[in-house]
Formats: sequence, structure tokens, C-alpha cells
Amino acid sequence: MSTPAQIGRYRIESELGRGGMAVVYLAYDPRFNRKVAVKILPPGMLRDARARARFEREIKTAAGLEHPAITPVYDAGEENGSPYLVMRLMSGGSLAARLSQGRIPLEETAQIISKIAQGLAYAHQRGVVHRDLKPQNILFDENGNPFIADFGVARVLEWTGSLAATMAGTPAYMSPEQAQGGEVDRRSDIYSLGVILYEMLSGSLPYRDALMKAFTKPLPDISNLNPALPPQVDRVVRRATAREKSARYADALELAKELQAAAFGAADKFVDVAPIVEKTASSSRFGAGALLALLIVGVLAVGAFLLRNQLFVSRQPAATALPVSAASAQPPLESPTPLPTATVFAPTAEPSPLPLAPACDSELSIPTPSVRETNKICVEKKPYTAVSIPQGASFESLSPAMSCIEETTSNGRAIISCTGQQLYSYQLKVCSPLPVLESASDKCGADLVYDPGGQCCRSAPAAGDGCVVFKVDLRACR
Repeated sequence: MSTPAQIGRYRIESELGRGGMAVVYLAYDPRFNRKVAVKILPPGMLRDARARARFEREIKTAAGLEHPAITPVYDAGEENGSPYLVMRLMSGGSLAARLSQGRIPLEETAQIISKIAQGLAYAHQRGVVHRDLKPQNILFDENGNPFIADFGVARVLEWTGSLAATMAGTPAYMSPEQAQGGEVDRRSDIYSLGVILYEMLSGSLPYRDALMKAFTKPLPDISNLNPALPPQVDRVVRRATAREKSARYADALELAKELQAAAFGAADKFVDVAPIVEKTASSSRFGAGALLALLIVGVLAVGAFLLRNQLFVSRQPAATALPVSAASAQPPLESPTPLPTATVFAPTAEPSPLPLAPACDSELSIPTPSVRETNKICVEKKPYTAVSIPQGASFESLSPAMSCIEETTSNGRAIISCTGQQLYSYQLKVCSPLPVLESASDKCGADLVYDPGGQCCRSAPAAGDGCVVFKVDLRACR
């Protein structure tokens, strides 16, 4: 297969790697002026239904995972019938390349494992089992931050919490149950992570015969290969790679914290790289009790106003009798016949206005959008920050020095990328879509708006309702 000149809008510069199922190219994205990695299924594999299904599954799975320790997906498409995936370029190489130079110090290993474990735990919480975790699928960016890549054989857990495995995966890192075609869950990935940990600290895999490793031989003592390691490390490795999955760590974070404690003497040095907690604009929120009370008072006030308009619309005045003093001042009448009741008519007035629409039963609720940062990158010494917002929400940079543009959408979320001057903090305003409201004084009177959906009147939303201001910190690029 010759190197194509272009895939989609991406200009191909060189080939980065080639596997049995796909080819990865270094490409240039003219839209965002950055280098990317484009992974494509070659034409020769298009007739392989399993290969295509695996590749399309990778696109769907990876695009639905947003975490600082999972390789970000920028785009996906099809070129001449071949599906392709566009990812962030990882210029720091793979863990496999690092291991080719020898074992890695305990402290550095603990830091790498802690970040990978958090990305793994994030995927597991969303029901995704990687099934092919290995050093080749752990990539580093230009700053040495590790990322999990290649979800091509990942599976989404069924409602039972497990799935029947196939022999997909790499035998040297495969759990016993996966190698035997048994049920696979998150603990299978934890086994693979334990083998990777063993290799990082010892410089070699625990077994030569990968397929028979877990059935005939106990795990070799890692301290025989690296005597400088504290005894706690051997316990972490053995628990992670226990033959029975019930004896392994139930969660990758538990493994990482115990390794941190062995490396640094305390688990409180655990580096948390989980997605940034969703931020909200504190200035636009009251305490829950105060806000509820305020809304109740507002609804009652509007209701009283509308009720008053319903009950006291203009009517013709009632008949009015003459005062006694005025009657006695009249001359005496010749006939005792009583006078007819005197009636006073008001001057002709404008027709009474139509009755106003009723007040809405519930208060107007505009959700505050959830905003979180997904990653930071440098492209040709220019900093970019990717921010995840709800799909359909509007966004606006509050500083002319920072520009933002929507990059992709997936699973109800949109990813926007922002750039500006290095080492600066900017403000990004994100607002949820407002409901359709009309200014109709003939239906609601002054100071209220008409809700055509509920056919009722409500208070107009205050400026800034449903909006949040998110702080964007741009990094330094060397």
C-alpha cells in the first residue's frame, strides 16, 4: 500500500507504524494548524468483516471516552470506503520503546502506573474493558505524560458485568480467563497492568511461554531480578496477577495507591489526573433554601397579580341612588308616585382587555452547563486546551486574545479547542440553550413573558441564567 497524499482534510506526511489491522500516519490538519495521527483501515482489509468491525468498534469506543490518560480522538470519517480515526499525536513514543532500554525506576514506574490506572478505572466505570493492555498501547506525549491507546479489541460489558472473551489480545499480557476463552471483566485488565508493572520494574516479562504461564508455574519473585525493590512491591505484583480473579484488586486505583505507598512511603502522594470537576458560576447561584424561597415568593406574587386582573376587569358601574340631603332639596311632587331609581352611566370607554393568560405552574429552570477540560497540547509551539461542553450549548471567549472553535461532537457532548498566548488564563462563557419565550403584553401584562409551550406567563430569565464562566489556563510550549 503506497502512502496516500491526503486522507479527508488531513495532509499525510509520513508513515508512523503498521500493524496487522491498520496503518498509522503522521498528518497535518490545516484547519487547526497542528500535527495529528491518522489511523486507517487499508483497502486490503475492507473485505475482512471482522477487521472492519473491530476498527469501527475502536472508533466508537475511543470517541466516547474523555480522560486525561486516554488518547483523545479528534475526528473520524471514511476515505474511499476505508474508515479512519484521527487522534492526538503522541510524539513521546511508547512504553515498549522505553522498556527496550531497560527497566524503569520504582518512583517513575509508580507515577506512570498511577495515571494509567486512573484512565483504566474511568473506562471500567463506563463498562469498557480494554482487553489488550500492553506497553505498545501506552503512549507518551511530548511532556512524558502517559496515555492509553488502541481500544480495537475493547468490549462493553453486558448487564451481567462480564463478557465472554475471545483470543483477541496479546498472549504475554493476557489474563488466564481471557486465554482460556472465559468471562472477562475489569480484573482482566488489572492482570495485564500487573504484568506491565512486573516488566517495568524487572526489565523482562515474567514468563517465556506466554500461553502456559498462568497454568503451570507460579509468578517468579520480582526481587530476584531487582533486589533493591521493597517487599511491598512484590505483594502488589502478586495480588494484581493472581490466577483467580477474585483474589486480584477489584479496582485499578487500589493497585496504584498501594504501589505509591511502596514507592514513596505514603499513598497521599497519589497524583490524581481524573477529569476536572465540573465548574459552575458561584456568582449566579444562591443557597438551595434561599433560591427555593425566592422562587415561591415570586410565583405567589405573579399569581396574585394575575388573579387581581381576572377578578377586577372593567365593568359597568352599578346604579346609584341620590343622597338623602339631595332628595330633600327637590320641590315637592304632585303625585306620591315614587321616582324611578336614578342611574348614572359612565362615559363610553375602550373595550375591556382580554383575560390574561394564567401564571405557569412551575418556575423556569435553565440548567447550568457542565464544562470540563479534557487535555492540553502544544502544536508547533502553540498551546491548545480542549474543553468538553454539552452539545448545543453556546460558547464565547470573554477575551479577544483567546479564540475557540468547535472541533467534534459525540454522545451529547461537544469538544471545543481554545488557543491564545502561552501561560495566560482566559475566561470562556458557556450557556445552555434558552427556552422559546415571547414578549406579549396583551397576554401577560408588563414585566412578564409568554411561554408558548405551556401557554402561560412567567418571569423573564435574568441575564446570565444557564451560563457558566470557565477558566482556561493555557500552558507553556517549548
